[in-house]
Amino acid sequence: MTRWWRWTVALVLCGPAVWLGLTPTAAAAPAPEVGVGRVVADLGLAVADGRPGFSPGGGYYAYLAHAGDRCDLRLYDVAGHRPVDLQHARVVCDAALPRWADAADTISWQVNAAAGDITVYAWDAGTGQVTVLAPDAHVFGRSAYEIAPALSADGQLLAFTGRSDSRPAPPVDRARTAGYVYDRRTGVSLPLSRTDVHVDFQTWAPKGQNFTARAGGWNWDTGTGACFGSGTSCRVVPDLYIDFGAQWSRDGVAVIANPGPGQVYDFSTGTFDALPAEAGRPAYMLFLGRDSRRVLGYKDGGGGLLWDRRTDQVTQITSVNAPHASKDGRWVLFQSAAAQTYRYLDVSNGAVATATYRDTSNRFVRGGAWVDDSTAYVGVGPGGCSSLRQWSPATNTVSLFGPPPPRGCYSGPGDEGSGRNSSASGRFTGAAICYPFGRGCESYLVDLRRHVLLGPLVLGQGSQWAPVGSDLLVARQSLGFDTARVLLVDPTPTPDVDDKPRWSVATPASGSRVEATVGEQVTLQPGAWDLQGTPVNLYFRWRDANGVPIASAPKGWSCERRRLAGGGTVADCTFAPPRDPTATRFVDVWSVNYVTGAQSDTRSYRVGVRT
Repeated sequence: MTRWWRWTVALVLCGPAVWLGLTPTAAAAPAPEVGVGRVVADLGLAVADGRPGFSPGGGYYAYLAHAGDRCDLRLYDVAGHRPVDLQHARVVCDAALPRWADAADTISWQVNAAAGDITVYAWDAGTGQVTVLAPDAHVFGRSAYEIAPALSADGQLLAFTGRSDSRPAPPVDRARTAGYVYDRRTGVSLPLSRTDVHVDFQTWAPKGQNFTARAGGWNWDTGTGACFGSGTSCRVVPDLYIDFGAQWSRDGVAVIANPGPGQVYDFSTGTFDALPAEAGRPAYMLFLGRDSRRVLGYKDGGGGLLWDRRTDQVTQITSVNAPHASKDGRWVLFQSAAAQTYRYLDVSNGAVATATYRDTSNRFVRGGAWVDDSTAYVGVGPGGCSSLRQWSPATNTVSLFGPPPPRGCYSGPGDEGSGRNSSASGRFTGAAICYPFGRGCESYLVDLRRHVLLGPLVLGQGSQWAPVGSDLLVARQSLGFDTARVLLVDPTPTPDVDDKPRWSVATPASGSRVEATVGEQVTLQPGAWDLQGTPVNLYFRWRDANGVPIASAPKGWSCERRRLAGGGTVADCTFAPPRDPTATRFVDVWSVNYVTGAQSDTRSYRVGVRT
């Protein structure tokens, strides 16, 4: 679940009485104020937590609404713009209990029954029907020894703690510790434990039906092994500890059983792979990208590593903190030994280069994060918090956003790990501008295509993006303790004018060299224009190879800007190094729509003396 506005902020509270309707309706005039885009659905009041949220396919949104001393589980059809009628949906007000399957539009929830039992229901988007799960067993509620019922990623299996008269658990299980798995296709619940080994279910894979479990004990500290399984049974591996935080590959094929020794269990082969001993001891490891081939680790004492399980090759990453991997697994951005400077690894070819990205040393500022389509890393810096920057790894260029208001301080989207921190298309992410002396923060959207901020927003805390499909944002506007008004918002500007400046054909590609010998002169002629004929301005920023800003151009550099017909601008730049030339510098060039503030992508050039 995306949680990229989790910082404690003072935001606008919205409380007009006309907003207190409980029935989800399409947005109507006057529309609620959110500060960006348009409201596509007003879902009324809900439990402020916001879970369970969007379905994996993004077609449905589920939430809890207060109903006396209980809550109603409600479901909204995003594409159909209508609520879905759910039977047996009066539940306890615990937003952690209704759960979507990880890879299917199937949601399960539980309703209290007599004698401590619960009844588990599921709704499937494919059939539109509500069904009872594990009717052949007694399903227990959650306590210190009972797991909450959990669907497999495909929605076909349910793991739970319970009892079955027709298929009793073996004697090694205690009265309320017997783990079962119910198969919806066969209608049968089977115990997980073996005759001589107690098994506690832990986690499902994010795809398919693989799972992990603990074997041999009733408490976390009395287990004697792990269990790796698929479907309704598992293989016990003695003398191996695995916890609830096990790191799965996104394809569900492998799991990091124990990050310290560097062990990976591969379900496709039923075997363990071990990180080569000479690689060092990792403090944590996670899979890189969409499959289980590569593992990224961060070692005790500093430094990272990249382990290719197919070739067993380990690449050491010299980093002073944890490396940041893009969601698609292609890029790894890491901080080098020099303060606030970064390098990046292109996993596709193994190349390592200096990044033009720099960050802040202010530990109170929320850090940077990759957007979900992996085209950019968005963060704050350098030095303080007066600059929000978008780094594009494909071109190794940075696009800057305008400075915050006086005494304002940017806060970045923050790294959400496996959660979503940007829209489905990758166009939008979040940021904030915070103020001192208890004045709170204002939330904004970052339009990564146009390189502008949108807002400030009236969203509230814990806003969430749809995982796929449309660029939909959930706005939960606080109305008091544990209650929020829920709005589905399309943040796309209306009208969505393509006002991003274009580079002229004559503008050299990013990365080109502008070099001359002493006594020679070379030219650079960048130009930009706008589809609507709006005036476009060109800007230049000088830096060294590490991205450190330099106040002035090198000796022998000059530029004259000319406005063209239709609002375009061209800069006639020359470079003629003198006998005492300046060291090689880099110039970043970008253009800005004078009316709307939309920016072009940044192009970077190396300016120096040819040797």
